[in-house]
Amino acid sequence: MTVLETPRLRLRPFTEDDASAHAVLYGDPEVTRFLPGGPFAPDAVQARSARSLARFSEHWALHGWGVWAVVDKASDRLIGQCGLNHLPDRADVELLYALARSHWRRGLAAEAGAAALEHGFTSVGLDRIVAVTRPDHVASRRVMERLGMAYEGELEAFGMLLVCYALGRAAWRSRRAEATT
Repeated sequence: MTVLETPRLRLRPFTEDDASAHAVLYGDPEVTRFLPGGPFAPDAVQARSARSLARFSEHWALHGWGVWAVVDKASDRLIGQCGLNHLPDRADVELLYALARSHWRRGLAAEAGAAALEHGFTSVGLDRIVAVTRPDHVASRRVMERLGMAYEGELEAFGMLLVCYALGRAAWRSRRAEATT
């Protein structure tokens, strides 16, 4: 399975050893308040985390790509999740990310997201990637915009109304070319 490296992060598939750290991530109501069904009740955190990890593993097995564990290189600790996943009941592939609160406001979501987008457009060969969030999740919307994703409108997914941003492979290539000149 694919491991991605950025200057500060390692994105690798989740392992069974990540279960407790992932449950801690899902146990923070500030981290999960914008996730589908979040924030999670304390007695539901373990089950929600286990379900997510199982879905991530199944997606990797079916497609050969998916959601990674985000590991801080400096500490070698799991600090979140980021990757690509099919949106339920839609053909779209979603970029998703969630980081521990102690790692917010450092550009890490955009750093991880950029690596996931590059993998999706180059190695996987996707033509388009979307990202969705609740309309009031301003920080996530800023990450999407920083990654070059354009607002497309609202859609319903996960049983709620979300805003959708998207980026096509041609626009991604153009942004990359501009950044290197």
